[in-house]
This record gives sequence, C-alpha cells and structure tokens, in this order.
Amino acid sequence: MRIYIVEDSDLVLGTLKHMLAGLPGVRVVGNAATEEAAVTGILKHRPDLALLDLALAAGSGLNVLRRVRAAGCGARALVLSNHADGPYREACLAAGAEAVYDKVRDAQAMLDQLRAWLPPQPTNEGKRLQALRRLKILDTPQEEVFDEITRLAARLLEVPVALISLVDENRQWFKSRVGIAATETSRAVSFCGHAINQAELFVVEDASRDPRFADNPLVRGPEQVRFYAGMPLVLPGGEAIGTLCVIDQEPRSLGEVQRQALTVLARQVVTELELRGRVAELEQEVERRRAAEVRIMHLATRDPLTGLPNRAALMDRLSQAIKVAQRDAHPMAFMFLDLDRFKLINDSLGHQVGDALLQQVGERLATLLRDSDTVARLGGDEFAVVLPRLEGLEDACRVAEKIIAAVNAPMTLQGRELRVDCSVGVAIYPEHGRGDEALVRHADLAMYHAKASGSNQYRVYAAEMNAAAVERLTLECDLRQALIRREFVLHYQPQIGLQGEGVSGVEALVRWVHPEHGLVPPMKFIPLAEETGLIWDLGRYVIDEALRQMAVWLPRRDCPPRMAVNVSPAQLRPELADLLRAAGRAHGVPLDRVEVEITESALASDGPQVLELLANLRGLGVSIAVDDFGVGYSSLALLRRLPLNTLKIDRAFVDEVAFNHQDATIVQSILSMGRGLNLRVVAEGVEDDQQRVALRVMGCDDAQGYHYSRPLPADEFAAWMASRVSDRPANALGFG
Repeated sequence: MRIYIVEDSDLVLGTLKHMLAGLPGVRVVGNAATEEAAVTGILKHRPDLALLDLALAAGSGLNVLRRVRAAGCGARALVLSNHADGPYREACLAAGAEAVYDKVRDAQAMLDQLRAWLPPQPTNEGKRLQALRRLKILDTPQEEVFDEITRLAARLLEVPVALISLVDENRQWFKSRVGIAATETSRAVSFCGHAINQAELFVVEDASRDPRFADNPLVRGPEQVRFYAGMPLVLPGGEAIGTLCVIDQEPRSLGEVQRQALTVLARQVVTELELRGRVAELEQEVERRRAAEVRIMHLATRDPLTGLPNRAALMDRLSQAIKVAQRDAHPMAFMFLDLDRFKLINDSLGHQVGDALLQQVGERLATLLRDSDTVARLGGDEFAVVLPRLEGLEDACRVAEKIIAAVNAPMTLQGRELRVDCSVGVAIYPEHGRGDEALVRHADLAMYHAKASGSNQYRVYAAEMNAAAVERLTLECDLRQALIRREFVLHYQPQIGLQGEGVSGVEALVRWVHPEHGLVPPMKFIPLAEETGLIWDLGRYVIDEALRQMAVWLPRRDCPPRMAVNVSPAQLRPELADLLRAAGRAHGVPLDRVEVEITESALASDGPQVLELLANLRGLGVSIAVDDFGVGYSSLALLRRLPLNTLKIDRAFVDEVAFNHQDATIVQSILSMGRGLNLRVVAEGVEDDQQRVALRVMGCDDAQGYHYSRPLPADEFAAWMASRVSDRPANALGFG
C-alpha cells in the first residue's frame, strides 16, 4: 500500500513513519506540511491512501481532501485530528474521507483499518514469490504470444480491458495489456491480489456495491472499475503467480461459455509460462556449464591462492616466448624465484600469515614486471618469471635485482611487520638452452646456487653448476641405498646435571658412514632426507636403534636416566606415537625413559595436530624437549599450552654467556621462564669451564657439550660412563 502523509509536525510525522514501517506491504511514498504542497504531491504520486492532518499551519487537511477529490483522485483518505469528535468530523466524511481518527487515542484503530484494506496473502506466499522470480519474466518487454491471448480474451468476453497480471511482493505488473496504458498498480488496491487466493474464477460483478471494493481507488478514481473477472495462473507446484483478468467500467455478469473461455485461456498462459520457465532453466544450465568451464579453465591455468598463472600456464607461455625469440632473433630469460626461510615463517606464525605473504609477494611481482612478462607461482614458496624480448643478459640481471628489492621490502601482515628474503636463478635463451626444459632446469640450478650463497642473491646459470647438481643427485641415491644397507650409526652425547655433576640423560645423534666418503656431516644429509621424504624411514631407524641400545644399558648401574632422540617436523604425525610404543615394547624399554627433541619452529606448525600428538606422547610417558630454544618464533602462550618437559637453550646464547651481558640476560630469562613453567632447562654447546660455572651460578639444570664429551659410538660411550663410575663416589653420579 502506497501512502502519502500530510502532517506539519515533524514529531508526529516521525511517529507515523515509524508505526507504518512495521506493517508489511506498506510504503510511504511522500509527505507534505502545507496544503499546496499536499495537493501537488498527492496528484503527482497518486497514492493508495492519504493520511491527512486536519489542522495545518498553512491550510487544512479538509481543503486538501476536497481539492484532490475535485481533481478526480480516488485514493482512500484518513483524517487525523486532535479532536476527532469535533464539528469537522461530518464535513470530512462528506468530503470523501473513510474515517476520522484521534492522533493519540486511535492509532491502533487506524493500523487495524490499514491491515483490513490489504488483500490477504496466500499461505504459500514465500514459495509463490520464488516461483515468480524463477520465471524471470517481471519487467520484460511485451511478447506477441501473450498479447494474442489478452486480445482474444477481450474479444470473447466483450470487455474493453484484458490483462495478464503478475502479482509481485508489493505490486501487480502487467505482462500483457489491452485497453489500458498503465503497466502496473499497487498490490494493495489490486483485485488480482484477492483473485490469487481463489481456486476458481474470481468475479466481482459490481465493485461499487461490493463492500470489499466500494472505496477502492480503482473503483472511485478515474479508472471507474465496476466489473472484474480474474482466473488465477497456477503453476504445477500450486503457486498462483497472477491472473488472466478482464475489466469493464460497467457492471455485468459472465455466461458459462465466457467463464470456460477465460479458464481455457488462463491455462494457455500457464502453458506459455511453463515453457518460458523451462527455457529459463535451460539458459541457467547453459550459463552454469559455461561458468563451470571458465572456472575449470581458471583452475587449470591459475594458482588458487595468488591468482597468478600456474605451472601449466607458465610452460605454455615459456614455449611461446621461445618461439618468438627464435623468430625475432632476440634473447629472452627465464627465472626461478624461491623465498628464503619461508617455512620458518609459515610454521611459526601460522598458515594464514604464510598465505598472505605469498599473495603479497605475487602482487609485488605482478606490479613490478611488464605486461608482456609472465610471473607464475609453481607451488609452495616458488615463483617463476618469463621475460621475453630482452636486449641482453644485463636486462635480466637488472630485473633480478629489482625482484629481490621488491620482495625484501617490509610488509605488514596481520599487524606484524615482516621481511622475507629470496634467491633468484637466471637462464638466458639461447645461451643457456634452446628448449623450455633446459631453461627451466638451468634456472633451477642457478637458484639453488644463489640460495647457497646467502640471502637475497641471484645467480646466472653456468655450466659448472651441473656438477653440483649431479653431486646432489648422487648423494640422494646414496642416501636411499644407505637406508637399505643400514650404513647409519648412532653416537651418544651425555647431558650432565650442573648442580650435582651426575649424568642426567643422553642424546642419540645419527651419523652416516658412507662406504666411499666416510662420515657424512648430518647438516649435509638431514635436510636432504627431509626434502626427499626419506626422513621418516631414517627417523624410524634412529628410534629403534636408540631404544635397542637403551635396553642394553638398562641393567647397568650407570645407565643414563633418559634417552633423547631428535624428531624432524616431517615426523610429527600420529604414527609417531605408534612407532615409539612398538619400539618400547619390542626392546623392553619403559617409555618414561625416552625423550623426543623437537625444534622450536616445529611446535607452531599445524598447531592442533601437533598439540594432539604431543599429548598422546605424554600419555605414553614420553618426555618432550624443545631443541634450539630461543632462535624460533614460538610464543609464551604456545609453550604454556604444550605438554613440555624440557627446554634446550641454543648454543648461540651459550657461547659467550660467561662474559657477554646480553647473552647472559637472555639465558637468565629463559631459565626464569623454565622455572615458572616447571620445565627442565638444558644448555647446549658447553665448551669450557667458564660457561659451565656461569650456567651453574644462574641455576641452569643440565648442560651438554664437548666440555664433557663429544658424541661417542655406543661402546666408547659405555667406557666413558664406566670411567665416571670409577672416578667418583656413587652418590655423586646422579644415577639413583
């Protein structure tokens, strides 16, 4: 219902608007405060209802009513007054007002009258409107197929007006019309709003004598509607979305043949609408499939995180760039870009920060390069760049320098300011390869050499880099064979109680005895094992061998209280608990004699999963130690939540602890935190007596390092323990 308010009090106007806002189907289309403005506004907006303040500062509501009625306006009118029972009541009713209400006492009565004028809503109104929307027919141009039906209806029933009326939420809209210029009217005054609630033909023979419609603006206004007959348009699902109706300005009745004709024609409208609905569904299906194809193509060629081209798209563009370079005899470049220490950021600060960092790096690269260049994400923290049409190697080097500077610039992610370093490898066509595979391989080799040279470096491919790649590949093959041939051994390094000088534990450290090269440093093969996925098998061997050796020492009086084994982040999966349980059972070693050491950065990766695993390990009796503590990004809140037993202070803080105030302060802070969290604290890398004394004075629990013993093979470690027994009284050894 479209309402126009005439009221000169802002307070009363605001109150009325607030009251009307709570009525469904009611909308205020305008308001005025003076007589002249009210007459102009009502005749312009042609509302369904005018709410008139009787006493206006300039004019009166009664005069407004008389003037709009004289102009042919048939809108219903309600007069509002502070004295509804006063002498003007009869004058207002005589001028054409439906009622006069007291502004204060009769507010509820006025709202009840508005509700009574609204057509009743079908019980399935929501479903009905959804069905109407699905047809996508509202506000579409006229169509001949529907116009033929309305013309035939007007001719057969001998009426001047025939409509296909679709009843929307607040209006009725005419898909086809004969004998009328309007394209829609308010639903609140529509006859069709009543007809859609009927199961059969809805007929009003003389609206001026029907109490439901006698005061209707369409009856009393210039439309002068007297006769109406509407047949509901009911879809197969039972939704009456509108009517096929005929209208006359003279009262009349329908014969049986005319009733049947209107019914048949209405069915024809429904048939056409159903056909339209099926066509709309087919169009939607075509659009869905088209969108799906676009999406599939996007997924096939784009990285979902950054939106950059992916590997498949990159290789296609690289191939095209090589063809253009061949044709034009111009060099082009291919670059590999890898972020340095990205895993540490991702593990310590979380995957959301890591993803945001990758997105920002992608944006920076895309902004930096030319439109003709291609930047792609290959996965993880690897990107690649294709630079077509260069003048020479110098151009590629300048771009590499710009890339490093852009990536290394500070970025703010989730309130943190971060810097990330990168390494870039460059290969030039045709000097470093004439095919895409050769360029990719050589740029990759150059990137690894850049990474080995330090942070924020780029390297251009050189032939000697192949030798290093062959060496690495050979080492990987040897590593796989070493697992089969059991070329790994464990060395053991003691942990000493600083307060009592007894052995408090032993750490098992893996060594690779290569048949040709002898001992291979752990820093050379452990990262390779992690990168190739061999770390799980290697870690399983270490755990089994360490517990086997512990079982040998258990009967001895000098057996260390606990055996510590290092666990790589790649081993932090649920099967680790099963592996420890099986090894303990196989060798008869109680798991409360076992400690696993995990790097600080690994604690933050996959938080909930790691927390659950550590809880399971603690449930088995296994102790948990944080290795290299102080160099990672673990938060104090994380340490408080995790079921830890031990903190191992990184050797970087121990080296100068005896004379460097800053290092001593850091160590003292770690010790205080450890005591507060009830954790055992072990200092790593103790090399001399000055360090030992300083740590003991600070209250550190245990120490480990070459000052006591280098890592020893099992038989030498057993001899070392025996020598301590012979050198010291039993009560000073810390063995019980």
